[in-house]
Amino acid sequence: MHPRPQSTPEPSGAFGGFIGPRNLVAQVANALPWLFDGGFAGMAVGPEATGPLHGLAGGALGWWRVLRAVPLLAPSPDPSPAQRTDYFALCLAAHFASAASFVPTDVDSKIRRALWLAAVGTPELPRMRALALGLADWDVSSVSARRVEVEPSGVVSGHDGERLSVLCGGLVASLRAGERDGAAELDAAIETELAREARAFAALERELGRELDLLRLAAVLTHNAGDLMQGLAAAGKSSPIAARFGDLSRAGIARYGGAFARAATLYRALLASEGHRNYPLRGPRALRRVPELLLPIAPFLDDWGERLARTSALTTPERAEVVEALVVGTTKLPGQQGYYRALAGFQRASACGLDAPDLADHYAASTRRLLRSSDLRRQLAVPRVSFESQLAKRTRAVLAAASS
Repeated sequence: MHPRPQSTPEPSGAFGGFIGPRNLVAQVANALPWLFDGGFAGMAVGPEATGPLHGLAGGALGWWRVLRAVPLLAPSPDPSPAQRTDYFALCLAAHFASAASFVPTDVDSKIRRALWLAAVGTPELPRMRALALGLADWDVSSVSARRVEVEPSGVVSGHDGERLSVLCGGLVASLRAGERDGAAELDAAIETELAREARAFAALERELGRELDLLRLAAVLTHNAGDLMQGLAAAGKSSPIAARFGDLSRAGIARYGGAFARAATLYRALLASEGHRNYPLRGPRALRRVPELLLPIAPFLDDWGERLARTSALTTPERAEVVEALVVGTTKLPGQQGYYRALAGFQRASACGLDAPDLADHYAASTRRLLRSSDLRRQLAVPRVSFESQLAKRTRAVLAAASS
């Protein structure tokens, strides 16, 4: 068994002005404690690993090996270029592990810009490019429920957008460094990924009966296009690469067959109220306990709500806390449907429903009032099949209107 990382007394800015390595991994352990409790994925690689962190990053579980080997990277007020490369690997791993959790780590700006630009003029830039290109090999299935599989394109997820933003940061830095061959390699990787996602979207558009997956993919592609813009921010709006890859959500049919623009049209029409940060669910720490409770793409949360009702990982008070967060969340996010669907799934799967006395004893009075409200009861009464069939019809209607 591997002990869970503990936050050591690393001061703020313990690594060249950034969060210290051990504190960063402690944040991941806070978000996903099950990664560190007892040999995740049957692996035995831990602090006994040797060598630089970036050398451990290869393969599907490279991100996990890097996280487990954090003792190899000591805090430093003035890290060397090589140490910054290892820190870059650690930030990539921390972000990959936690991006789809309830409390993702806040290292976006470091892996999209700051660490890249700090490497310009050093021999570390090629190593960082290799790390960024290797992200495509990391397996997202363990750390995200927000993914869509479309054959033959494979799995598409929000992690692909995170990867695109990192590749864009590297592309900007490589161009500034005058490393044309390296820049071309990153450019080709970005192009390949965007084309893959566009093919996946077009394939689902043609496949009747998968409208809900098409909506899920629309959310993913819109998120990914936004991440791409963040990665390109350092290039400036007038940059040629910004003209090629930027603002895909409004690109019409000019780029990638218009797939990203159609995805954004669907997202704005049917999913914009759902968001993806889910702040109301950050409070109940018990949700972080097991991977089965990772949140899927909203509003398709009926199955997740059923798991909440049935899982043995939650105690009754913890289950009540989650229900409260969902109920309060319905009042905080106007127009969203996902939390209602989660509550509807819970209601179906629970023997005594949301009003069970053992749960109600732990609710605040305001939550009990909301659960009795006619609006919430009306939302919960909508059968899953009706909700989803109506959403599928609206999906086809929006696409038809967009193409007319």
